[in-house]
Amino acid sequence: MKRVMLFCYLSPIVLAAPALAQWKGEEVVQEGVRHVINPEEPIEEVRIELEELWRRGGEDDDVLFGLVSQLVQDDEENIYLLDGQLSEIQVFSPDGEHVDTIGREGEGPGEFRNASDMYRGPGDVLGVLQIFPGRIVQLTTDGSPAGNFPLPEVEGGGFQLVFTGRGNAERVVLAGAQQHMEGGQQIQVTYLKAFDADGNEIVHYHDESQETRFGGMKFQEKKFSNFSRRWALAPDGRVACAVDFDDYKIHVWAPDGSVEYVIDRPGYTPITRTDAQKKRFQKLFDGITRWNPNSTFELSPTHLTVGQMWFREDGSLWVLASRGTWEPESGVFASIDVYDARGRYVQQVHLVMDGDPVEDGIFFVGDRLYLVTDLFSALMANFGGDEQEELEEEPEPVQVVAFRLQGPAIGMK
Repeated sequence: MKRVMLFCYLSPIVLAAPALAQWKGEEVVQEGVRHVINPEEPIEEVRIELEELWRRGGEDDDVLFGLVSQLVQDDEENIYLLDGQLSEIQVFSPDGEHVDTIGREGEGPGEFRNASDMYRGPGDVLGVLQIFPGRIVQLTTDGSPAGNFPLPEVEGGGFQLVFTGRGNAERVVLAGAQQHMEGGQQIQVTYLKAFDADGNEIVHYHDESQETRFGGMKFQEKKFSNFSRRWALAPDGRVACAVDFDDYKIHVWAPDGSVEYVIDRPGYTPITRTDAQKKRFQKLFDGITRWNPNSTFELSPTHLTVGQMWFREDGSLWVLASRGTWEPESGVFASIDVYDARGRYVQQVHLVMDGDPVEDGIFFVGDRLYLVTDLFSALMANFGGDEQEELEEEPEPVQVVAFRLQGPAIGMK
């Protein structure tokens, strides 16, 4: 496993105390990079009662959802919802009115299959990511085909995958992988890079390499569930990424690709999975990797430490870690760790709303939070097989619920 960013703990230099006097961590320089060593207790804890604005889907709605993969919004705050199972994008107004359905299944202009992610990028186009064969289908916000994003060529004529993407007016940041032959072995290089609108690489953040093969693979979750879904793009162009499975450590790069700082929580310990959780995750991953015959999948005994992250408009980074998902406080949907623009653990935000953080998915878009019900079950049905035979009742249709995110000032630059 090759890692671009490796930081050795050699002769750390303690920096001047930050202006935020209540913060009990420290900043040190290691190998020329500022590391923000955070305590396990934030400066304050905040409970936010989420106000429901609207909900769509369910038995009494004429809108049907399959596997909701991503949500983005335009300048008028219309929401574009990618359905990876139904291969379409549902468009809703800010008040939840269904405006349009764009995109469709296929291989022609503006068409896609099994889309995994979506972003709004340069030229105000929507980029829809299709993992394999790797391509990014571009559409205008009215649904007109806008060509495919020019992915980088693979050296030696190999093939590539694209997993996740984020965009702004100047660039597209992608997590993808390229496979090529090297010394008689098939090597997969998973990368996190930024490109301009013409597909030219402008920043290389991180990559990891490993041998792969068709048939007889020994998958390991700690390598399979890599950094490609644990990163975020900030409004100012910074990129944050959790590169490790177990460690609570987040690298933050400046827009030019230089490491700005590393968020570190050395006191955070991974959460052990229960037998029931192991069984369910094993079934999910076995389903995802079943395309590779005679292969095995080694599940981690602990949960992934950092699951999701989002940058907010104020520059703060919101992180959903395993404890906030699997061990929330009573009456709390989930707990989010909030870091200011210097990487200091300043708040823990407890989200109070109806839902199940294990079953349901959440997406932060602008000043709203969107809840997608039964997202885990939808993933199981799409990749790991149908669970209905194990359920006593028929599962409820998927719903999308919009909440206004209110609360005290977050970020504390």
